[in-house]
Amino acid sequence: MDAKHKSARIVPASRSANNILASVFGARRCDAWSENERERSSQSHAQDGDLSEPFIRKDSESDTSVDSERLCVESNARIFAIDFEKNVPKDKRDKKESRDDDSHSDAKVVDKFVRTNKQLKTRKNAKSALVKLCRCCPWTVPWSMLIVSAIQILTYTLNNDSLYRLMIFSPVRQFEIWRFVTYTFLHAGAVHLILNVIIQTMVSFPLETEQGHGNVLLVYFAGVLAGGLGASVFEPTLMVGASAGVYCLLMSHIPHIVMNFQSLSYRYFRIVAVLVLCISDVIYSIRHCLTKGNLQPRIGVAAHVSGATCGLLFGFIVYQGGKLVYFRIARYAGLLLYLGWIVATVFYNMERRF
Repeated sequence: MDAKHKSARIVPASRSANNILASVFGARRCDAWSENERERSSQSHAQDGDLSEPFIRKDSESDTSVDSERLCVESNARIFAIDFEKNVPKDKRDKKESRDDDSHSDAKVVDKFVRTNKQLKTRKNAKSALVKLCRCCPWTVPWSMLIVSAIQILTYTLNNDSLYRLMIFSPVRQFEIWRFVTYTFLHAGAVHLILNVIIQTMVSFPLETEQGHGNVLLVYFAGVLAGGLGASVFEPTLMVGASAGVYCLLMSHIPHIVMNFQSLSYRYFRIVAVLVLCISDVIYSIRHCLTKGNLQPRIGVAAHVSGATCGLLFGFIVYQGGKLVYFRIARYAGLLLYLGWIVATVFYNMERRF
């Protein structure tokens, strides 16, 4: 191959004001110039004396460059620059870029709108699922017993000796009347606390749903008071625990079931559950007293019995139920018996001397 047909190398096309490449070769597939063409064009222009654009061909030249056509077709050709938008004015390019930016911003707005709708749908579905769950579950949250349980757990966690001595039930300090109630917030150990919290929360679920939070809380503390007074009479020793209130809630299911038997759901199951809990605890207490002499731990039998009796009576007094005559008689009889028990035990503690 001679020097005239040596390997071609592509250079960028000029875009000066005198460039007439667009008018001559605008319809061709490739607008790149080879270096050989540049040399031939420069030589022809040097002969004519025109040096304005040495590597641009004139309009009179009708032959196209074979090397340029070959390089545009070959796959191994090294092309440095091909301007596909050379005929597009600058202002139109700016408008196109601005339209692209606007389209990108619109796409971002649409994406944000879609994400917001998805979040709203997710929240709506979660809310509807919660509503369905609440409709499926017939019981409400026992807030009163949860608050009492939280106070009991907090008191046990603090483990303050001065607070413990201030709240414990003591038969020799019967004139410090708060001790007949505050002992229910103290417990002898973690197992004692966990058992009482679990049982009183489970037992109060149906009661607070059907009788209200206030009535259940009143019954609970009435049992606590009755348990403290009963222990001061029959077992005058130091005492802690919420068992009296738990037994009061458990036994208050009986008047609640009796007065609302026809309208209650799972009424037979409730009767069986109350009987199983009561009988199992009685059997455990008898076995503990016979085998260990009611030591390690000591069970407050008097407080348990007093709390259970109070629940049986106070349930007829506080709970709402049937309109029959004998339910009213049971309500008045329970009120008289409870008040008589309170008055008798209070006078006993006032007259007692240690």
